[in-house]
Amino acid sequence: MRCGKCGAEIKEGSLYCEICGAEVRIVPDYSSLDELLAEHVKNELHSNMQQQHEKKVAIKAKRAQKNNHKKILVILSTLLLSILVGLLFYQISYEGYIKKGYNSLKKRNYNDAIECFESAINKEPKKAGGYKGIADVYLEKDDFYSAEEVFLKEIEKQSNNEELYKSLIQIYIKTRKKDRIPILLANCKSQSVLSVLSDYVVEKPSYSLKKDFYNEKEELELYSKGNDIYYTLDGSEPSETTGAKYNKDFPILLEEGNWTVRAIAVNKKGIPSLLSKHTYKIQSPLAEAPIVSPSSGLYEQQEKISIEVKEGYTAYYAFGTTEPTKENWKKYVGPIPMPQGNLIFSAILVDNSTGKASAITVRNYDLEMDVTEDQNVQE
Repeated sequence: MRCGKCGAEIKEGSLYCEICGAEVRIVPDYSSLDELLAEHVKNELHSNMQQQHEKKVAIKAKRAQKNNHKKILVILSTLLLSILVGLLFYQISYEGYIKKGYNSLKKRNYNDAIECFESAINKEPKKAGGYKGIADVYLEKDDFYSAEEVFLKEIEKQSNNEELYKSLIQIYIKTRKKDRIPILLANCKSQSVLSVLSDYVVEKPSYSLKKDFYNEKEELELYSKGNDIYYTLDGSEPSETTGAKYNKDFPILLEEGNWTVRAIAVNKKGIPSLLSKHTYKIQSPLAEAPIVSPSSGLYEQQEKISIEVKEGYTAYYAFGTTEPTKENWKKYVGPIPMPQGNLIFSAILVDNSTGKASAITVRNYDLEMDVTEDQNVQE
């Protein structure tokens, strides 16, 4: 029990409060019923307030949910509109035309495909995709040369466009026409393109024998740094399948006869070089050179130069050289007046049946006549 005045704890049996001295009342001066009623009213008010709060929260949540639905609808509508606009622009974009072109090509609608690829070219004329698409249409129709022409015409206009070169090279590889790659690059004047495509530029073979004519059999060596070499000796076109593979440890032996050597080099990617060609004539001379008279020396009177011609042979001669060729040879038909001054005279015999030439006979004449005698000779 507590004191009704000061609220201090009162010991059981006490009549007065030890703190404030107030008389202890046995019957409380408040009613428990009032207390219960107050508590009930308090609880009811709290419950009503809680319900009001929950109602407000529910209303706010419902409004928020409704607003969220609106936002989602707006976002979805905007996204859908963006997709539709994107699809529309894609359909008329470079990539869109390329895709439509190949879809038409799959359906063999060749005219539609070409129109799409041409539209792509109009969008991006420097990109190779449109030209490749048109070329693929021609290849589908087994028309290689028209496919090639698509690129060749455009390369004339865009000579520095490496993508055009790359695409055409891929077509050559795809159609097994690698031999056209070196021709394409040989006509390319752009150093930047050649630098980018250096893997496709192959050095053509060179030859150890530079002259056309030899008097004895010779060994021919071929060179192309880092590449395989294939050759033929009969004038036919060499390739990896039709030519003999050159072995640097075994030079080609050219014996007596006429030889037309053709060779190509092939790099590790299988790209060939331009064709390299050389014609050789190996002809051993006859054992005996022709007899020429008079002998070499100084002359004061004009003599006639004669060549002893054996049966079955024809003689040829030349002035001023010790190595006559077909260009400066003259056919000997009879004694030749010795020209004035110092000169070299060369003569050979040619076998009429075999075409073999003899060794060369060389004479050195020095004719010095006085003026009067020279005039008489001329008269």
